[in-house]
Amino acid sequence: MGFRKETVISRINRAVSRRVRRVAHYVSDKGRVRACDVRGHVILLDVESAIEDYRANTYEIKEPETLEWIERFFQPSDVMYDVGANVGLYSLFAAKHLGDGKVFAFEPEALNYAKLSKNIYLNGLSGVVLPCCFAITDRLGFDTFNLNPETFDTFVTGKELVAGSALHSFGDTEDFRGKEFRPLHVQGMLGVPIDELWQSWGMDFPNHLKVDVDGLEDKIITGAAQTLYDQRLKSILIEVSGELGDADPVLQRIIQAGFT
Repeated sequence: MGFRKETVISRINRAVSRRVRRVAHYVSDKGRVRACDVRGHVILLDVESAIEDYRANTYEIKEPETLEWIERFFQPSDVMYDVGANVGLYSLFAAKHLGDGKVFAFEPEALNYAKLSKNIYLNGLSGVVLPCCFAITDRLGFDTFNLNPETFDTFVTGKELVAGSALHSFGDTEDFRGKEFRPLHVQGMLGVPIDELWQSWGMDFPNHLKVDVDGLEDKIITGAAQTLYDQRLKSILIEVSGELGDADPVLQRIIQAGFT
């Protein structure tokens, strides 16, 4: 009887322990979901790292020109390609603004992609924002995706891998300044040109293209040559890493395609 009594007590203790852990986990999860009011849209973000906290705190002020671009040019039923979506700030805002449209959010970094997916789900936008875990580049192929330690050095003690990081590189270990870095972590990754996505893979054609990739702009524009000249592409927002201003070759190629 003593053995049976001990077994029953042990089972009760284990059940209580599991319940406590589930409740603690639930409370922890609820406590880290941030509701951000972004130009009249309430957007939920799952925040568990210092980098994500920074992104949530600066949602409206870090890149106001990106939010203005979405508000000015996007129309219902439009399609956006967000190349370098990170944890999804601008994909989510675009989807909220569009109401009736679609966003393809491209993010190769594994933890960013996981958090991008979670943020999409939190906002009830599954099927509206489609997260895609591969790199956009100039040719179809496999290569390494190399995580730059710079963002982690700024926000994270001990170089712990967390979501929200940036400045990484596909296919080499040079940052946007042309400086070599030693990867903090390396992923195997598929690279795909934008032209391939809608011509061969059957994705919807983009009406708007956002590119924020910290150094791979030239390859991305090369892989989007036919997309640029297609009249269905209405606008482009691209962050150019060079210091040449309007003389930058990437911008010149966009201008040659008919954009002003």
